[in-house]
Amino acid sequence: MAPMPDTPAACKTRIREASAQFQAQGLDKTAAEVEGALASAWLLQRRGVLAPRDVPDFIDAARSALKKVAPPPPKKVKFSDPIRKVLPLAEASVRSAFDASLLLLALTQVGDFIEEPDKKRRDQELFLDDWRRMIWESARVPDWARFRQLVGREERVLEGRLSRDAALQTLEAIARRRADNLTPIPDLSVLACGRCGQFRGRDRVKCAQCAGTFCTRCLGPAADQCINDYATRYTAIPADDRQRIGSETRAILKELRLDAHTRNDAIARGLKEKGVDVSYTESAPLEGHETDGEQGRTKFQIRDRESGGVKRALFAALARRHFRGAGAEVKPLEIDYFVEVCMGVPVEEALKPPAQAS
Repeated sequence: MAPMPDTPAACKTRIREASAQFQAQGLDKTAAEVEGALASAWLLQRRGVLAPRDVPDFIDAARSALKKVAPPPPKKVKFSDPIRKVLPLAEASVRSAFDASLLLLALTQVGDFIEEPDKKRRDQELFLDDWRRMIWESARVPDWARFRQLVGREERVLEGRLSRDAALQTLEAIARRRADNLTPIPDLSVLACGRCGQFRGRDRVKCAQCAGTFCTRCLGPAADQCINDYATRYTAIPADDRQRIGSETRAILKELRLDAHTRNDAIARGLKEKGVDVSYTESAPLEGHETDGEQGRTKFQIRDRESGGVKRALFAALARRHFRGAGAEVKPLEIDYFVEVCMGVPVEEALKPPAQAS
């Protein structure tokens, strides 16, 4: 067997060559070569050689080549056209052919598809169903129960856990949606989250620090960073101090009836009760501007925005007022930790050591 390609361009070339020769070499060998080339592309993506922004072009090239193997059904049947010959596919090769669609789904979920039009996304779904239809016709698969039996539901481990069961659910929903135009596509990923290990939520983001891939719930507030790496900066605060600050913060939030979803005007009213007068001005910096007022009060100027940055700035003003009122030294890192608790970021949970398996 030929060595696996070691560049994205070589992966595309391998897929084109296999697709062009599928009638001569048979579907069994074609499925194995396509699956191997896509597995190499997945490994290259995991190691940073295939960037997320280059994934859409790679998938377009692969799909264009594979349409020779799995063409869409004709819109009209012409008696002058030759009858399409269905090549056989051994049942032992069904899993390899299915894993090709599994890897395409995985690449789709980690690629940069932000500016992709809906038509291209729909074309991707239709191609996946054409590929599934090719497998069923060639291997004489009668129904989804037999397909699941041939494919199996165990996960594939390839620098990350890839769920065959999630891919099967997605492909079945695509097939039903193609028939009735109503069935929703389940919000599932075939790639396990690197923190919670779940397959919920199709979106996956790669952490720039640890290179792991995480669901949106396990990301930190910083862009392209998981919550575990985001929380490491707070290890400089002793655990007892973190626990104390967290307890005091939660008590203040309960007293003022505030949380991460409270509107800014409610936070401003809470600040007023604590001795901070908030005024809105467009000339204020994004993080706000604080000055001393009369009778021991504080003036805090900030822009009038219902945004996360303004909300964090208001909570930071509350933190400074709290620390000064307690006679403690105002430390920037402790203020940031106060704000994380206010915003509901599970920093303390992320800093806990993983539970030991018994």
